[in-house]
Amino acid sequence: MKRKTSSVLKQGVLLFCVIFSVTTLLSSSLQLFSGQLTDTNLHILNRGALVLIDVITFMLFDGIKPKRKVLSFLVPYAISMGLVFLYVWIIGFFETLHPNAYRDVFLNFTAVAVILWIIATLKDNLKTKKQDTKI
Repeated sequence: MKRKTSSVLKQGVLLFCVIFSVTTLLSSSLQLFSGQLTDTNLHILNRGALVLIDVITFMLFDGIKPKRKVLSFLVPYAISMGLVFLYVWIIGFFETLHPNAYRDVFLNFTAVAVILWIIATLKDNLKTKKQDTKI
């Protein structure tokens, strides 16, 4: 049990690092192309918190396989999206939000969730094919 927990934790940390790095690189590139030369530390920390919400939700629901495959995406997505909106709402008490903050976080978060869902589906399909070829 300890090894499985350690393995899941390592996967979660790796997933967080990859998603955070990719989103930060993309965001920084887009900002540089649009002429904005700096990004605030608070914005980077908020991005990290949002990625953490996504990864934790994804890891918690990764082992749950409902009968309908689409539910394995929609249930964690709905829960994590609700948590993300709650996070943005709470942050609004401490700093001024961009007028399109909810729209932006929805679009960015949905894009990452769809990519994760595609990767997880491909991983499951490959695992199923390997098991079928062994039999």
